[in-house]
Amino acid sequence: MWEGSTDTRDPKFSGFLRELSLNAQAGELTLRFPPHKHPELSAPGKWNLEGDAAFAERHPESWNYLEPSSPNHALKQLEKAIYLDRLSPWMEQIPTGARVLDLGGGIGRFATEWATRGHPVTLVDPNPAALSIALGHLTHQKASFELLHLGAEDLSVIAENTFFALTAMEVFCYLSDPGAGFREAARVLRPGGRMFVSVESPIGSLEPSVEHSAEDLEKALQTTERAVEGDVWVRYFSATSLRESLEEAGLVVEMICGTHYLPDGPLHHLVNFERVGDPAYDQSLIQLERLLEQSATWQNRARSWVGVARKP
Repeated sequence: MWEGSTDTRDPKFSGFLRELSLNAQAGELTLRFPPHKHPELSAPGKWNLEGDAAFAERHPESWNYLEPSSPNHALKQLEKAIYLDRLSPWMEQIPTGARVLDLGGGIGRFATEWATRGHPVTLVDPNPAALSIALGHLTHQKASFELLHLGAEDLSVIAENTFFALTAMEVFCYLSDPGAGFREAARVLRPGGRMFVSVESPIGSLEPSVEHSAEDLEKALQTTERAVEGDVWVRYFSATSLRESLEEAGLVVEMICGTHYLPDGPLHHLVNFERVGDPAYDQSLIQLERLLEQSATWQNRARSWVGVARKP
């Protein structure tokens, strides 16, 4: 009936796909996505998929944060805007119409961004429920897209040198084998193609909603991983280890910087969340993020490291 790849310029077909998405979210049908088999995820990385599924069951409105009615919508939009503030100068260099990959793309946060920019986009994720939601969001745009049920460590069904660009936002730090993820991502990029990536730093091991002392922050920076079986697995990166991982995959690093010092970061407690979503307030936070990234005191205390790398 539908193979996971489509062009939504036909409004009737778009409506049909949206109905499929809504019915899947309601539990009235099950959608299967190519390559029509469950990816084989190993522990501890698969714990994140289990934790994500549990959260989605308990808090479906929060999980589907691309919906404006979601309680997480404004915060997630701000977090995305912080990423885009650093990445857009490079993203704008990707030719319009060039194929891009959103690796571990979940419900479509960056796939919808690429589609808005006029790119045919392939979204890969190991969670079929997330792909079902992404289907609904992508059909609201006049876009060509493909949804693949794959884990980031094995993209063997995708030919090498396929994509002009690739986003892997908050992905590699959650894999059992990050090196395999970096290598597979580099393999499917075309020569000259760019990878846009973010990973979690050790500051992510701290509870963000409370104020932490300088000693707390320094202690956190020594943390290497977080493991809760059946719920979450994170391997924390430094700016140096992110650079090394990209270079070991054969890529040329063009930029690495810290982000998310404020929302979900060490200064989370300073954000007035009643104002998040106000364009002027959000823009002021983005400007402050840039200042913190340049600060000798805060530069290495980012919640996330974001980078751009090019395939020679």
